Amino acid sequence: MRTVLVHGAWHDGSCWAPVVSELSARGHDVVAVDLPGDRPGAGTDAYVDAVLAAAGPDGRVVLVAHSLGGLTVPVAAQRLGPGRVAALVLVAALVPLPGSSWQERTRAEPGIMAPGFGRGQQRHDDGTTSWPADAAAENLYAGVAGESSDEAVRGAVAALRPQDWTVTKEVTPLVAWPGVRTVQVVCSADRVVDPAWGRSGGVVPGAELVELEGGHFPMLTRPAELAGLIHDVVRGAG
Repeated sequence: MRTVLVHGAWHDGSCWAPVVSELSARGHDVVAVDLPGDRPGAGTDAYVDAVLAAAGPDGRVVLVAHSLGGLTVPVAAQRLGPGRVAALVLVAALVPLPGSSWQERTRAEPGIMAPGFGRGQQRHDDGTTSWPADAAAENLYAGVAGESSDEAVRGAVAALRPQDWTVTKEVTPLVAWPGVRTVQVVCSADRVVDPAWGRSGGVVPGAELVELEGGHFPMLTRPAELAGLIHDVVRGAG
């Protein structure tokens, strides 16, 4: 069974490297996707195509999404079908609402994002945003150095890319939540996605709620713990 790791905004698959290392050491077939998030105009279909390419043409998969990747993973599961998708794991993830765009959802539910998140981003003429290094360290990665190290933050900041937002403006192609096991991971000290929203119980009806200590980036700050959680889901699905 393959585990497919899907990153969030401004990142690429390399952000999952510590978790990939942990899962590989446990014998997992694991791949981290590079979404086309830095490509102006790339929408959900392009993101899903990247996930499906990583999933391969056959075999069962567990799809793991972090943050903005949560808008893509259930749509990929819908296209793959329950015969191929064993489970979904949503890590501090944004979650699409059928019939709505993400922007519409955030206007209707203003408490989704943590207060103050996003200060310091630079907006560009092509519709992308990016982070100056100081702003990324202080806002996007707030608290990460305390959970890990300054070196980890510097490495993460250096790997950031611009992010296009077409995927948040489109009405999601998701028709209904996939009928597969879904594990929703809330990070208790998240400074990006408000943990109170994740705990509310209505984000993904029927999902299994798991809470991790720490902030929005457990793949950087507690990769062994996150890998252990994913390992248990994959083992349970096997």
